[in-house]
Amino acid sequence: MGDVFVEGHADITPREIVVNLQVRCHTREICGRSLEEFEHPLELPVQILLHRSLTVQGVVWEDDGEDVFEASISEDLRELDIEEVVRQAVVLERPISPVKPGTPLPEGVLEEDVQEALDPRWEVLRKIRGSLN
Repeated sequence: MGDVFVEGHADITPREIVVNLQVRCHTREICGRSLEEFEHPLELPVQILLHRSLTVQGVVWEDDGEDVFEASISEDLRELDIEEVVRQAVVLERPISPVKPGTPLPEGVLEEDVQEALDPRWEVLRKIRGSLN
C-alpha cells in the first residue's frame, strides 16, 4: 500500500466523540486472470466511536464485531494513533479476486457467466457476530 489519504470530521459531546473518515489509497494486487501486478484504487468510509472514561488509562479498543471501530479513552487523551484502524479497514476492503481493468475474459467465458466472488472473511465475521447476539 502506498500513500493513504484520510479526510474527516469529529462530532464531539462531553462523553463521546464520533469520528467519520473517508480513506483513499491504492493497494498492490495481482490480477486473478492475467497474474499481472496492478494498483487497485480503494475509497472507503471509516467510523470511530470514542467513549470518554474516568477509569481508563490511555486507549482500550473494544472488539464487538460491529462495523464501527470503538474505544474507551481517558479524559485527558489529546491524540489518538489510528494507523491500525485504517490498516484493518483497508485490508477488509481489498478484493478477494482482483481483476486488472481491461483484462479480457478467458476464451469461451461469457460476461454474464462471471459472478462477483464473495469474500469468505465476511461470512466468518457474520457467523461470529451472530453467535454473540
